[in-house]
Amino acid sequence: MKTASSGISFLLSSTLVVLVFAGMQLYKGQLGSNEWLTILGGGFGSVLFVLILTAVNNFENFIFGKAFQAQLFPEVFLSLLASMFASGLVHRVCVTTCFLFSMLHLYYINKLSQSQHTPTVTTVPVKQAKKKN
Repeated sequence: MKTASSGISFLLSSTLVVLVFAGMQLYKGQLGSNEWLTILGGGFGSVLFVLILTAVNNFENFIFGKAFQAQLFPEVFLSLLASMFASGLVHRVCVTTCFLFSMLHLYYINKLSQSQHTPTVTTVPVKQAKKKN
């Protein structure tokens, strides 16, 4: 499967950010009406977090080159802040569940990134020469 370039991925994730945010605002009455739906609203907020982080990182890769990496501050922090703000527009409980689900997403994104981009190190056993007495 061929992966999308940074520019195309930026456009796709930005479009999905707008769609998820619009959906959250369109259905905020329903998402705030029930206990389980407020948890679902926080889940949508965490999806929004992943999409915002993807869009920001792909934009930076497009502008600064492939070697640029997202850092905890400002990219992750501001993406989390934006998604929690969007969740807060739906219901205040959505903010808490958005934070918890986003931390879970961030853990698995980091784990996936380490498995894909960390070089494997192989060790070669060294034979020691025997000492002659």
